[in-house]
Amino acid sequence: MKLTVSPYRLILVALLLVLTGCAGTPRRADLPAAPTPYTIHVVQYGWHTALMFDGPALLARSTKLGHDFHGPTYVLVGWGDGEYFVQEHPPWSKAVKALVASDYPALQVGGRETNPPLGVTARDSVPLAISEQGYATLVKYIDGSIAAGPDGKPVYLGNQPSNPDRFYQATGSYSMFNNCNSWVVGALRAAGMPISGINLTARSVFEQAEQISALQHAH
Repeated sequence: MKLTVSPYRLILVALLLVLTGCAGTPRRADLPAAPTPYTIHVVQYGWHTALMFDGPALLARSTKLGHDFHGPTYVLVGWGDGEYFVQEHPPWSKAVKALVASDYPALQVGGRETNPPLGVTARDSVPLAISEQGYATLVKYIDGSIAAGPDGKPVYLGNQPSNPDRFYQATGSYSMFNNCNSWVVGALRAAGMPISGINLTARSVFEQAEQISALQHAH
């Protein structure tokens, strides 16, 4: 009898591999040695992580976001699959397609007036102190994540009627092994944070962020 494996079982196996990704343990010796005048927050929404910034500080330095946002107290930035992320009520099939055959990624950016933002409890938002150089590199990472059209301007994606956030077509490629959480890891590394490991799950990213934050407070 011939053994067959359905695509759905392959997806489930791959998801299990993702969930087994482990995180390393940050060390105090790896913390930025320079002064850290800036603070960002790693925010966890279920399986998704995003970054929260002081609005004026980010928008004064971002050459792309500064044109689209004016006056928010905070700015929340996240990355994901272009089709699934942008739809207000995406079907489950879009989530599966995003993992195995994503067409393009998207960057979601929105102003917020509270920290933590609405829908997030205090225990799901952790502060990290960033150096001047780390902050500058982090802003470049975010600007570099916004794809440009032939005219050099950002490529905007569809709007959600009940969501005031902006969606930009992003650079890079989304997949099971390069998801929203690994994008946040790249951003934190750009900021000089000693985050390591596979970090494909929101929990592994957030736990390392908590460890780094605790080291910074102890230091």
